Amino acid sequence: MNVDPDATRPQIRPHPSRDGIQVTDPIQETQFSLLTPDEPGIDDCDPDEFYFPADAGATVRTTAVETPYFVPLWIRDAEGNTVAEVSDQESVSVPPGRYNVELATTQVKLQFAIEGGIEVTSMGDTVRIALSETDRIHVGARSVHEQPAATVTTTEQPEDLMRALSTLGSALKTTSCERSFPSLRGHPPLVELGDRLDVPDSIAAPETGVGIEVPPIEEYIYPVVPLAYYTGARIEPGPSPRIAGEDWSFPLDGDDGFEAEVERVLKHVFLMDCVTRTEGYYEVDLHERAAVESLVDLDFADVYERPLSEQLRAYLDVPFDAVAEVVPKWKLTADVRPDAANVSALPFLANELAVVRCPHSQETRDEALQELTDQVESFFRNNPEALRRSTRTQTRSESSPSTATSEIFRPEPADSIEQAYVGEGLPVGASKMTVDAYYRRLEFEPTTDPQIQVAVVCNDQEMTDENVVSEIYGTRDWIEFGIEAHEQLTAMEMRELLRSEIDFLHYIGHVDDEGIRCADGYLDTRHLSEVNVSAFLLNACDSYEQGRGLVDAGAMAGIATVTDIVNEAATSVGHTAAKLLNQGFSLAATVSIIKEYEQIGHHYLVVGDASASIVENQSGTPHRVVVDRPDPSEYRVSIYGYPSLSTPMGTVFSPVIDGINRFYMNSGKMDEYELSDEQLRSFIYKQDLPVEFDGALRWSSELNDI
Repeated sequence: MNVDPDATRPQIRPHPSRDGIQVTDPIQETQFSLLTPDEPGIDDCDPDEFYFPADAGATVRTTAVETPYFVPLWIRDAEGNTVAEVSDQESVSVPPGRYNVELATTQVKLQFAIEGGIEVTSMGDTVRIALSETDRIHVGARSVHEQPAATVTTTEQPEDLMRALSTLGSALKTTSCERSFPSLRGHPPLVELGDRLDVPDSIAAPETGVGIEVPPIEEYIYPVVPLAYYTGARIEPGPSPRIAGEDWSFPLDGDDGFEAEVERVLKHVFLMDCVTRTEGYYEVDLHERAAVESLVDLDFADVYERPLSEQLRAYLDVPFDAVAEVVPKWKLTADVRPDAANVSALPFLANELAVVRCPHSQETRDEALQELTDQVESFFRNNPEALRRSTRTQTRSESSPSTATSEIFRPEPADSIEQAYVGEGLPVGASKMTVDAYYRRLEFEPTTDPQIQVAVVCNDQEMTDENVVSEIYGTRDWIEFGIEAHEQLTAMEMRELLRSEIDFLHYIGHVDDEGIRCADGYLDTRHLSEVNVSAFLLNACDSYEQGRGLVDAGAMAGIATVTDIVNEAATSVGHTAAKLLNQGFSLAATVSIIKEYEQIGHHYLVVGDASASIVENQSGTPHRVVVDRPDPSEYRVSIYGYPSLSTPMGTVFSPVIDGINRFYMNSGKMDEYELSDEQLRSFIYKQDLPVEFDGALRWSSELNDI
């Protein structure tokens, strides 16, 4: 792909509507603003002058900058030593000197180089950084987007697959425990099938002294790939599965089987790395560190200084059961059919540290959709017109499963936030991932348009209740949106809309065997040759095939349905999905939450790259809050994190709650707090959060009864 490198770098420019600057990532289409006392001057500066890597730099002439909302930060001296940290509503000052200030949880990785004195003041929901003895602040920006460095070609022979997949660790930017930070891992090289093994000279796997031995069969090779990538290990043939260093080994065929043991080792090593890294650059008060220290006898300062192989040995000497309760909820479990054609998906799954399983048999059974169909029948047996599908003559019964040719089955449940499937067939209960959609993630076209473009299409007058979602998208401070609402589009108008550069399409209406129903007929997306819409929601009956058509023609991903859906319930899903997507939840996380709270949530799945999202979350990691009230004067509050492509596994999260100054791994349930009424209100009103209260999903902006 020929993309101008300068066009892909973050842009630092004057804010379009306020005194300040706006930092944008043209790849991820993310934005972050910094306000100044008056209009600042901006000049380019060398990105190499920053302590941490930066893609772009600018010198801003001002005496102070202010964040639009609270952001934790670290101040380091010229040698990288932490001299101050702001992670709560507090203020600090440092005398004149040379400093690097790193902001946490911003949509673009930001740091400042300052030669002078610094005074940091937390003012309610913002942070102000004032300068003394200088009127210059150098701003460095780095995109969280990663591109593979090269492509490795392999044959279908297991030995070649092993050698090719052993190169994924070449993307690691360090072999220290800091590789648990996503920005220090790097995207693995791509792997494609060919007529011979070809590893480019630019690919150099790290010398970690770690190897993983498995029988030379795809069912054994594929599940160890994320572990091999993360540990920089060689994958080699052996009679029984094991991971080994120079003078130690650990079996990978535990009592629960091979795949379960590989999963445990990946989670175990990752957790221990996240704990050990607090001895390095980020000496933060990490919740998981305190929890693990209370359970094991391990000198983390000593372990921090050891090479990777010896760190693994120390970790694995600790029984996994001793720390299992501290392991963060895993983001993704992926079932990958053990076919050579699916090998190209593995670098993307390794990049997300997915748990990979190889289903041994794909038992197709009609009952995979039967329970979903029963739900529809139980609600609308005597009221079929309430189904969100056309009332025209059908070739199947009103509540029958899809007539699509896709093989329908239900994958084994997984203990993760998201579940995906790579291979032929339609997986009920999991996202349908495709290799082409993964590649489309990389085939970005940098944009100079700072707006997020959203189109809402309602092609049925009886469904206008859902059309109000056009008022939901874009209700975010500091992010610019362009919202278009359309009604009763013709097939030609719908075709042209799908060809336009739109970040998200929310479709409300009917889908039938012929395609998406339009004002003058049908548009069958399976016959389209060009779609430029990035992501979509087809909120209509049995829309999977049309959603797959959009992805095959160019879309990155979308949410679709696998059977008939009830109109009223579908409207509720549409509202919930719009709110979640507008707050930065990925498509997969959105569907995960919909399944938990919406009556027909299990009728929905993601097709394509399920990690896609429309915008970034204000706090970095999207999160959900569960509130119980055991006492009239006190609330029990739990926070659940949902990692994304811009805040993957390994990112830290710090909830902005008065009196709490602690960091957490950003996945799953982070902690539970006893909060006063004042503390709770202050926390949940800082941004519009999904809040479970009295067993129902609500939104903090609408909660007046707490």
